[in-house]
Amino acid sequence: MKLKMLILAVFITASLAAQEDRKEKIKALKVAHISQELELTPKQAQEFWPIYNVYEAKMDKIRDTERTMMRSLKEDWEQLSETQAKDALRTILKADQDKNSARETLITQLKNTLSSKKTLVLLKAEEDFKRKLIKQLRGDRKGSRPDRN
Repeated sequence: MKLKMLILAVFITASLAAQEDRKEKIKALKVAHISQELELTPKQAQEFWPIYNVYEAKMDKIRDTERTMMRSLKEDWEQLSETQAKDALRTILKADQDKNSARETLITQLKNTLSSKKTLVLLKAEEDFKRKLIKQLRGDRKGSRPDRN
């Protein structure tokens, strides 16, 4: 029994480490993509990245809250009460408001660092990166599925 628990703990630890490594790789790719798209001067980069990193941390926290809530709903979908559904909807709406607020704060804080045009380039770069990432993930999943013919 102890051996089984030890093996399980090793697998869980390895899985979590792989997930963290994957998150870090994605983050590094996003930073590279944004850097390439914005073409920041050294002075702009020095001012931009601390502001953007705070924004990203806020967004990560909001997304984590959403994911946790959605996972709990997924597990108890059939037993979900009307009150729980209302609470979930409030959580979703609050998360959307928090995301918009964080984005507004980012744009306001970047006014002295980036032009409005470069700020729009940033927003487009974020969307482009997200689309590329989703496309790549879908491609990876298709490639890993066994052929059903």
